[in-house]
Amino acid sequence: MSAPAAQPSPPHLVLIFTDRMGRRGVVLDKIYYSVGRAASNHIRLYDSCVSREHALIIRIPEENRAGYGYMIFDGSSASRRSTNGLFVNGKRVLSHRLQLLDKIGFGPNVTAIVESTDRLSPETLAALLRPPALGDNVTPTGSQRETLKETPRENDDFTAA
Repeated sequence: MSAPAAQPSPPHLVLIFTDRMGRRGVVLDKIYYSVGRAASNHIRLYDSCVSREHALIIRIPEENRAGYGYMIFDGSSASRRSTNGLFVNGKRVLSHRLQLLDKIGFGPNVTAIVESTDRLSPETLAALLRPPALGDNVTPTGSQRETLKETPRENDDFTAA
């Protein structure tokens, strides 16, 4: 006797970000996300024009049907707006209910496209969800200024072996 077929999971929205780290995706499946340049954010963006706490994404109930959607808000949980603004489909906004194929701008250099897991091939989704490789100017923590974890000692040998 065969096991019953697994029920497919409902589609989720996917934000596909493009910043100086390249292209990567985040499947929206949690209640709350903070977005910005600071390491403390759920979604970290790598660009000096992105505020430390640039935006909030919050899950909301769907109107007139079961399920949920997401709203994006400009600024931090402390009600501070981002310096360079939040743009959706070319218009500056303070808040917006995310819709499929929305183009979100986090300042002038970082964008995200709203997609859905049911519109992406498994291969594409897997590639987007893979952690980004570290760039030449990015340390594991993402800070350009924080490059050493501890101060070198006077007798440390930095010559090649």
